[in-house]
Amino acid sequence: MKFISLTSMIVSVAVMAGVATAYNPIGQSCSTPGGYGCSQDAAVNGGNAFIYECASTDQFVYVAGCACSTCCVATTGGAYCT
Repeated sequence: MKFISLTSMIVSVAVMAGVATAYNPIGQSCSTPGGYGCSQDAAVNGGNAFIYECASTDQFVYVAGCACSTCCVATTGGAYCT
């Protein structure tokens, strides 16, 4: 019984992680101006990944689109398309 519960929990976390990657922060508020990130959403950049920034207006803005849905890398120094 414990094995089934643990398996269910692992599957649930995996599903939530998959949902978290399809996220569109554009226009939402942020608190770290100058910070960059990567995201992917079907409604932005044709479903491909994109780079966003926390602008000085404390809102996320679109910066650049990438060529595929997994072609974006965010680091502590910024974000870039691969």
